[in-house]
Amino acid sequence: MTLKVIDISSHQTVEQAGMDGIDGVIVKATQGTTYINPKCNPQYQLAKSKGRLLGVYHYAGGGDPIAEADFFLKNIEGYIHEAVLALDWEAGQNASWGDSSWCRRFVNRVHEKTGVWCLIYVQASAVQQVANCANDCPLWLAGYPTDAASWDVPAFNYSTSPWPTYTLWQFTSGGNLDRNVGQLTADGWRKIANPKAVVAVTAPAPEQVIPTTVPLPNSLEIMANNASKGKYGNGDERKATLGKYYKGVQAIINNRADALTLVSTVTILADETALGHYGNGDERRNMLGVYYTRVQSKINGQTSQQRFYTVKPGDSLIEIGSKLGIPWRELAKTNGIIPNYLIRPGDRLQY
Repeated sequence: MTLKVIDISSHQTVEQAGMDGIDGVIVKATQGTTYINPKCNPQYQLAKSKGRLLGVYHYAGGGDPIAEADFFLKNIEGYIHEAVLALDWEAGQNASWGDSSWCRRFVNRVHEKTGVWCLIYVQASAVQQVANCANDCPLWLAGYPTDAASWDVPAFNYSTSPWPTYTLWQFTSGGNLDRNVGQLTADGWRKIANPKAVVAVTAPAPEQVIPTTVPLPNSLEIMANNASKGKYGNGDERKATLGKYYKGVQAIINNRADALTLVSTVTILADETALGHYGNGDERRNMLGVYYTRVQSKINGQTSQQRFYTVKPGDSLIEIGSKLGIPWRELAKTNGIIPNYLIRPGDRLQY
C-alpha cells in the first residue's frame, strides 16, 4: 500500500492540515532548543479530527543533540505513541551539518525516553551522514525529480544505501506544499509511532509562542488592516502569529467595528504599552499611530478635556483625525457626522 502524506510547518496554513485526498500529516513541532511552531497544535488537532495518520518532527539546529531531543520531547508529550516522531536533518540553520554522530545521539536519546525510533529526513545526497542510524530508524528521503503541485509520482532514481529502500519519499514541494509517498500500510505507520503498543498518555500540547522570525509591520494599524483581510488567520492561529501585539490589534479591529469604545481601546493600548510591548520614543509613536496621543495621556494620568477643532478649507475627516491623533470614524461619531461624512470650513468639531 502507498500512503499519501504531507509535511507542514508555520509556513502553511492550519487549514491545509485538513485537506482532502491524503492519508497522513507530519507537522513541524520544534527547532533547536528555543523554537516551537505556533501552529503545531492547531494543525495537528485538525489533522487528527480528519482521521489522518499523524507525525511530528524536530528540525535539527546542530546544538547539543541531547538538549535538542529533550526540548523536542518536552513539547510533544501529548503526541508520543500517537504520532510518528521524526528528525529533520538539513544543512540550513544547522551548526553541525556534516557531523555523522549528531543524529545517532539524538535518536538514541529519543528512544531512551520513549521506546520509539525516529523517522529520519535527509536529502538524497547526504544519506551517508545518517547511515549509522539505518539499523534502527526508517528513512524519509528528500529528492525532487519534479516540482509539480501534483500527486503524480515520478520514477525513483536515488540511492538509499545502507537502507534497502525508503519508508517515506518527499518527491515534490510544488505549490508551497511538500508531498510524500510512503511504502507502508496505515498499521505500519502506527507501529513506527507506537512499536510496543504503549498506551498513549494525555499531556499538554506544545506551548504556543510566537517565533522571532515572523515578520510583522511596525504599526498596529497596519497589522489590524492585515488581520481584517485574513492574513494572520483567525482564533488561535492569529493569536500565535501576532504574539504580544494580539490584544492591541484586536482592540483596534473591534473599535473600528464599533464593538469597543475609543475609551476602552485606549485603556487596552495603554496597558499593553505599560508592559513594554510597543517600545519607546519613535518606535512607540509608529506602533500606536493615531492612538499615540491619547495613550500617552492615559499613561501620564492626564484626564481628557473637551476640545474643539475648527475645520479649514480643504480639510477632510481623515486628515483632521491624523492631525489630532484620533481615529477619524470616532471623530465622526462624536460629532454626529453620518455618511457621506460631509464637513464645511468653519464647522467646530469636538474631540
